[in-house]
Amino acid sequence: MPTYSFRCSDCGSFDVTCAIADVVAAPLCPGCGVPARRVFGSPPLTTFSAGQHRLADLASASAEHPAVTTEIPAALGRPRPPRRDPRLPALPRW
Repeated sequence: MPTYSFRCSDCGSFDVTCAIADVVAAPLCPGCGVPARRVFGSPPLTTFSAGQHRLADLASASAEHPAVTTEIPAALGRPRPPRRDPRLPALPRW
């Protein structure tokens, strides 16, 4: 659930955790009961690494101009396992 920050003119700031549908424009201060004003802060965008920013950029670019593939991609340089065990024909059959 999201946490919303509010500031009372008398008591100071406090946080309210509630669902998006249940948020009130001016909740009452838990200390004095006076309606408080909401405080808007910046989102924590600095916590993303460069790789996360790159992935977000690729995802948004893919949404605008999706790449169309016509074949199954290779296994990224890893050898593929054999489809069946080569030792199976050597086993006795009943």
